[in-house]
Formats: sequence, C-alpha cells, structure tokens
Amino acid sequence: MVDIEVSRYVDRIEFISPGSLPNSMTVEKMVAGQRSPRNPLIVEMLRDYGYVESRGMGVRTKVIPLMRSENMTDPIFDATEDYLRTVLLRKK
Repeated sequence: MVDIEVSRYVDRIEFISPGSLPNSMTVEKMVAGQRSPRNPLIVEMLRDYGYVESRGMGVRTKVIPLMRSENMTDPIFDATEDYLRTVLLRKK
C-alpha cells in the first residue's frame, strides 16, 4: 500500500493519490461531475454517517468553484495508470 503524498511549495500544493482512476473514469469526466468511487462501500458508509453529502461531486461543485473564486485559477489534474496528481496553484 502506498500513502497519499501532500507537498507544499511556494507557488502550489500538490496531492498525489496512488492508483489509476476507477473504471473508465477520466479527468474530463471527473471535472464534468461523473461519479465512480474507488471504494463504493466506504463511500456509502461515509454517506450514511453524514460525512459526505453526495458522492463524487466535490471536484465540480467545491474544488473548482472555490479555486476560481479565491485564486482565479483552475486546479490541475494529471491522471496516469499509477496515480492522480492534483495541483492547487497559489494566488498570484
């Protein structure tokens, strides 16, 4: 098992989540709001206990709008067969 990496730089924060995107998910589909959780059982449990509102909607409804309103930038998503890298740029 590989841990998630979080790196802080002067101009950005990077998150690297090991493993490929599930099923036929792509960055484009993720940004558009398509849902495909890596572990549906964990997601359902978190929803049942009230920790998440609606699964798979955070990128489209929270991350992108907040980055645009606070930093006037879009997050950068880079998906490979080995990881998903998310970059949040610092406000210029």
